[in-house]
Amino acid sequence: MNIKSFFTKNWKHFVSLLVIVIIVFSYFKLQFEGYGLKQHDVKQFKGSAQEIIDYRENQDQEILWTNSMFGGMPSVQISLVYTGNLIKTGFDNFIQFVGKPASIVLISAFGFYIMAVCLGISPWIGLMGALAFGFTTYDITLLTAGHNTKAIAIAMMAPAMGAFLMAFRKSKVWGSLLLALFMSLQIGANHVQVTYYFGILLLLAGIALFIEAIQKKEIKSFFITTAGVVVAMLFAVAINYGNIALTNDYAKKTIRGGNDISINPDGTKNTISTDDGLDKEYITNWSYGIGESFTMLSPAVKGGGSFTIGGSQFEDLVDNVDMTSEERNVVMNSSAYWGDQPVTSGPFYLGIVVVFLAIMGMVFLKGKLKWGLLAATILALMLSWGKNYMGLTEFFIDYIPGYNKFRTVTIILVVVELTIPLLGILFLQMMYQEREAMKAQKKKFLITGGSITLFLFAVMVVGLGDNYTSESDKTQVDRMEQNYYNQILNMDPAQLQSQYNVNVNDKAQVQEFISAQVEPYRSGFGKVKEVRAEIFQKSMLRSILFGILTMAALALLLYTTLSSEIILIGLVVLTLMDIVPIANQYLGSQEEGNGYQYWEETGQTDYPFDSSEANTMILNQELTENPSLKKQIDQAVSNGAKKAEELELSGIAKQRVIDSYAFSALNRNTNYRVFDFNGGFSSTEASYFHKSLGGYHGAKLRNIQNLIEFHIAKSNNKVLDMLNVKYFIQSDDKGPKARMNPTALGNVWFIQKVKSVPDANTEILSLGSQFDLKNVGNGELIINQEKIAGTTVFGNETIQYVQNQNDTIDVRLTNGMSEGMEAYFVIDTNGATNFVPKQMIDNDQTNSFKKLIQVKLKEQFDPKSEAFVMNDWASKIKGRDFTGEGKISMTKYNPMIMQYESNSKANQFAVFSEIYYPEGWKAFVDGKETEIIKVDYALRGLNVPAGKHKIEFKFDLPKYRLANTMNVVLTILLLLAFGIAGFVKYRKKQVA
Repeated sequence: MNIKSFFTKNWKHFVSLLVIVIIVFSYFKLQFEGYGLKQHDVKQFKGSAQEIIDYRENQDQEILWTNSMFGGMPSVQISLVYTGNLIKTGFDNFIQFVGKPASIVLISAFGFYIMAVCLGISPWIGLMGALAFGFTTYDITLLTAGHNTKAIAIAMMAPAMGAFLMAFRKSKVWGSLLLALFMSLQIGANHVQVTYYFGILLLLAGIALFIEAIQKKEIKSFFITTAGVVVAMLFAVAINYGNIALTNDYAKKTIRGGNDISINPDGTKNTISTDDGLDKEYITNWSYGIGESFTMLSPAVKGGGSFTIGGSQFEDLVDNVDMTSEERNVVMNSSAYWGDQPVTSGPFYLGIVVVFLAIMGMVFLKGKLKWGLLAATILALMLSWGKNYMGLTEFFIDYIPGYNKFRTVTIILVVVELTIPLLGILFLQMMYQEREAMKAQKKKFLITGGSITLFLFAVMVVGLGDNYTSESDKTQVDRMEQNYYNQILNMDPAQLQSQYNVNVNDKAQVQEFISAQVEPYRSGFGKVKEVRAEIFQKSMLRSILFGILTMAALALLLYTTLSSEIILIGLVVLTLMDIVPIANQYLGSQEEGNGYQYWEETGQTDYPFDSSEANTMILNQELTENPSLKKQIDQAVSNGAKKAEELELSGIAKQRVIDSYAFSALNRNTNYRVFDFNGGFSSTEASYFHKSLGGYHGAKLRNIQNLIEFHIAKSNNKVLDMLNVKYFIQSDDKGPKARMNPTALGNVWFIQKVKSVPDANTEILSLGSQFDLKNVGNGELIINQEKIAGTTVFGNETIQYVQNQNDTIDVRLTNGMSEGMEAYFVIDTNGATNFVPKQMIDNDQTNSFKKLIQVKLKEQFDPKSEAFVMNDWASKIKGRDFTGEGKISMTKYNPMIMQYESNSKANQFAVFSEIYYPEGWKAFVDGKETEIIKVDYALRGLNVPAGKHKIEFKFDLPKYRLANTMNVVLTILLLLAFGIAGFVKYRKKQVA
């Protein structure tokens, strides 16, 4: 090969790639100056994956199970490395070498450029599309939020699409090989939802190509290519077998799978389907507004992200509106976003330049592919509307396989993110290649371009019909009025009268007072709408300007003899001017305080949590109970200090590293759980430092989710005890503090009685209390909207007592009763209600209480002495009654190997405070496998014979080992296929 000739022929490609690198590196210059991007979801991920990362990096072990969240769960969808796939390993190493987020934008732009090359697009046109795709506002806001895997999955759609079209248009062999390569990376990004939506795009594009093949009478060639494409897809799936298979197995046991519970926590029938799939309301909670779709054309037609106008890029516009200081305060604290989503990081702006080109493409492009791309665009857009266009969404949820597995329907806009710039570059390439022929269509060009511009003017003048408000804005005043009304009801009537001259019994006076309080907000909100109108107008004017400039650039191709390449380079610059400043508003180098709005020192990004006083209290308590831990903790502190020195960190960042090492050592040598009431089930901070009952994950195990809803959210301490929650973290005015739970049951214990129940509903309810209720008053006892004379309840039901039609009393059963205790729900002479023990009522000689409901605590769950088991499992337990005597304790902790020792004079049944999971876990008593029994709805139980024994739980997933073997074989096969194809092509050239 003549190297000089090679570079001479391809210099434009090298220049284009270099331009991409320079622009991306310049945009993310802070990353290369020692700063890391503040990414909320990455911070959450690091909390959830801390135990996994610790064992991977410090123990040289890839653990398949972690106890850092929800009491324990597989690590499949948290962090799991599949070895042997050299292609994926190289890809990941590139991302790590360049560093996030720059590397993600780089591969996004590179990927689109590769697609352009696959389609034979001019380098300058490919460069324009690559920059537009790489800096799409949606992807930039994804990075700000920390949705890295989603961004990578989107980035790999473009080269995969290029390879797919290349197979049908240019080269069956190379297109199929490249498709196998790029789809393996796209699937390997591990965002199934993006892959699913991309599959819809490929299907519609394939249908369009099939129709085209029929018209051209090339059906045989089409089916040969299709066979190659299918093989490529199967290869991509096979090389990702481990993640696909294990995720599929895991999903069935999560909130995205079925539900063995058919009732609600209050005992009513669950009307939501228990079949596989998510609830429709949950799926469509994030739905794009129909009018909000115009953000593709103009970024701020619905404002910006869910932040206040004050301190945003729109703050300067406030000065354009006359207002009082009070109104200005309302404006500055009002949302800059008035779309239909609950919250959003920013608009879905594709760039008016590429949208303009795409619309022109739909008019001028020939062939059927444009119709396939248009169909995908329209379908994706309509599905993104979700609950705002429920007919179509409901059809897909009910009838399209797999669609009901995914939430946040707005994500399907990733299809539009690819189709629009693709249509744009296809049109521009056609103009570039057929410049002379296009001159014959000048009139059509002017009509089309003028129509687009007039449409933009019309939208600017007419607006989107939303009056610059959202549904949440419309209910804001109602909420304020209700809040003021509630405050008045809670105030002392005398104080209200003397301080505000308001008589609480005078409804007109109260309403007048509330209206006076709300009026400043009403007036201020009128000014909010004026400011939002300014935001809208400015955004539309910007889009019109760029639209006119785009049309002018295209006109140069038709009306002048100016070099096509100069015009194309001008369009590259115009695209940059259009898309990058908007992207910069949502991820730039804006300063904030003594630092930056979006960036922090790398050490703080890599080690994202500060240890609180509560964590220190727990560490000290564990050292007090087990002084032998001190050696391991001291060594970890020393190792952490050395690591911080290697990273040249100091101050807060250095302390974070040390704390990370110290608490990782603590976790490796202890096994208890912590529940952080501050973060609960929306934060992974506690998981970063401890084994937590809380955490955050989009696919929790179904059994723990049901426990949360039925018991943990209701503060059932018995369930917390059985889950070995040894410490609670709660905050006071001085910050988080730790409190010991003295009744936590530890890692394992012997029980005395096994109670069998018929189904999962009864089993989970049995973990609470059972009350016998009887109506003993003159009114009506209403339970879950049904009139009942007496019944047994579990305490979470909606219980009311109606004395007369206008006097309904809500009844909440007390937790202060012990098993067998009787009490009455009464009303005293002053009208106050309460629970009073039966003995006190019997001794009440003055008849000061009127009895309404007789209450007896029939049964209370005692996890220390009893366990509930469904009938199918109960048959596998050797007996029902046990002495509970003897000793059993944990001797060694490892997330995948837990060891215990037992000593008892008689056969016993042990309950372990570990989450039951049906696949992967095996139990061995003295090396002999013993079946694990599911007990207390979510825990593991085991028959333990008399005598001294060693017990071991081991976790293993054979599919994981198979996947690693497959990775090695398939990677080698793919590389060989590329080598053979290259050799054959080289030989053909030599022969020619």
